[in-house]
Amino acid sequence: MKSLSQLTESEVLALAIANEEEDSRIYQTFAEKLRATFPASARVFDEMAEEERSHRSTLYDVYRERFGEHLPPIRREDVRGFMKRR
Repeated sequence: MKSLSQLTESEVLALAIANEEEDSRIYQTFAEKLRATFPASARVFDEMAEEERSHRSTLYDVYRERFGEHLPPIRREDVRGFMKRR
């Protein structure tokens, strides 16, 4: 297991992309759970999920330009000392 400082540039970008994907899924899940009872709050989480998808898209465009299509499989759990989700 590598620390963040030991990751290559492609691994750091791949990790950032994975984190944006995960954040988007979390926000979308919140939106779905809130939609029936709190539709206005659900819309906020929908917008947050879309923002994360936009970040992911931008990062992936940078990744593709520099390293090609294939993302190395890396998650926060794969990086020693990286912040963990609760």
